[in-house]
Amino acid sequence: MKKLFLTLLIAMFLVPGTGLTQEHAGMIKKVSGSVDIKRQTTQVKAKTGALLLKEDVLITGSNGYAGMIFTDGTVITVGPETEFRIDAYVFAPQAEAYDFSFYLEKGSAVYHSGKISKLSPESVKVSTPKATVGIRGTRFIIKVD
Repeated sequence: MKKLFLTLLIAMFLVPGTGLTQEHAGMIKKVSGSVDIKRQTTQVKAKTGALLLKEDVLITGSNGYAGMIFTDGTVITVGPETEFRIDAYVFAPQAEAYDFSFYLEKGSAVYHSGKISKLSPESVKVSTPKATVGIRGTRFIIKVD
């Protein structure tokens, strides 16, 4: 009985779709200076290897830079005084489901596309306080004052 309980408990934490796991969108590849991750009401210092989830907000200070890599291979680097939020992220090629939307409140970002923009370009969107843009290219720089 103990073995069965232990097996079920392990399965709940490891098997996707059980409600106890939360798939990540990407991870922090490099951090320099002051960079925080705000997740719901909690804010922590960003560290190399930290996983990024939908609705996470990356906040950089005046000397902060962060490089992120997403599960589809998209690479985004943000510069100083930036606030970057992951609004939506779905990369499920087996189900042909794609969605990548992010919001740049302020600051700057360099975007280099991954598989989502190649397989489903209409699924990638960047929003700012004054505009929403669909992505069709493979690389761009955006700055919001």
